[in-house]
Amino acid sequence: MNNPEQHRPRRARGGVVPPAETPAPKERKKRGPKTRAAIIAISVLLVLVVGAAGVAYYYLNRVQQTFEENRNVIEELDDLDDETAYRTSEGTINVLLLGSDSRGSSEEEYRSQLDEEGERSDAMMLVHIPEDRSGIYVMSIMRDLWVDVPGHGPNRVNSALHEGGLELAVDTVEELLYTHIDHVVTIDFEGFADLTEALGGVYVDNPRSFMAGQHNPAFYPEGTIRLEGSNALRFVRERQSFLMGDYVRVENQQLVLRGIVERFLSGDTLTNPNRIIAVLEAILPYMEMDEGLDQDRIISYALDMTNFRSNDVHMFTMPTGEQTVTAGGAQVIMPDDAMMEVLREHLHDEQMGDFMEYLERVENGEEPPPHPTPEDEALQDGTLPEDGTDPGMPQDPESGHQTGGQLGGEIGRRLTEEY
Repeated sequence: MNNPEQHRPRRARGGVVPPAETPAPKERKKRGPKTRAAIIAISVLLVLVVGAAGVAYYYLNRVQQTFEENRNVIEELDDLDDETAYRTSEGTINVLLLGSDSRGSSEEEYRSQLDEEGERSDAMMLVHIPEDRSGIYVMSIMRDLWVDVPGHGPNRVNSALHEGGLELAVDTVEELLYTHIDHVVTIDFEGFADLTEALGGVYVDNPRSFMAGQHNPAFYPEGTIRLEGSNALRFVRERQSFLMGDYVRVENQQLVLRGIVERFLSGDTLTNPNRIIAVLEAILPYMEMDEGLDQDRIISYALDMTNFRSNDVHMFTMPTGEQTVTAGGAQVIMPDDAMMEVLREHLHDEQMGDFMEYLERVENGEEPPPHPTPEDEALQDGTLPEDGTDPGMPQDPESGHQTGGQLGGEIGRRLTEEY
């Protein structure tokens, strides 16, 4: 097994590993939590809402105080502004969102609970916002997806948090998608209950009726339903009632998240300063953010998204292959290598809208449009290396040989021999 401290090889743009180097130790920043909220970003909105600058100033102070009292910063996480890690456009935003039923107020407490209780991240999503701000793409990653965890070998993707904390979780997703993670946000599912109450309930279009819970079960009928408090929490947790348990649970998480977005962007919320403050008070205690999400960036992001509406938010699940059982009896989900290549290229090229259309055609059994491979594009551009290597595939940092994809032979060997 490799040294866990060396689990983070960095690739240049396009997914090719540069020659192995020994980077100089980087001094970790020890800044405390930022105590100011994005006051400027919401000041104009509040003035318009309350109609008087004096009253708006009162609400601005309340918002600032809410952030000061409740915002939690992940100080243990290394600086994510790493220019050598799959960097694409400077304007692109990729946020790794991790949800769980068990977390403390710091990564150390979080990992301690995980070790003692054996729990791992129950939800993993990549939030991608392209440079042109044409939409928000929220991609759920199945927690049992079989991947290469850097420095630890093949395992479920959600094992990264258990094995190496938030930094390893970031590394694993970066290696899986060949993309840079700009920010990390963790949220305890308990926050869903308080958040839905602060919003006055959320509405979802439930595609199937089901019962949740063996003791004092709750019934969720098919159709449009209202969720609030504990019944919202049970809705996003349930998986035992479904044949495709984890897939349906992920779908239900997306439904509730969309309901939250729609409710927050509704006139009932945005024209009610007290409700906005109640929402912040409800969710911030259950969240942690990397320290890079400071005042300036929050302001910048908020201003970029002032024209977003709920239909600009696109949610989907990362394409996967078949479910299988390891030699040790563990149920895992294998990746769909062909679709992963298409996903990586669209993500890198900022063409996620096109990928959504591609994915829809595949799911509907239609013939997808032809998609050029990196080798095809290199041939068209006349840039294919003389040694015949594929510019879209990673190279081993020691031998310089192409690995054939991170989900190749080593994973298969471990799958059959050790699990």
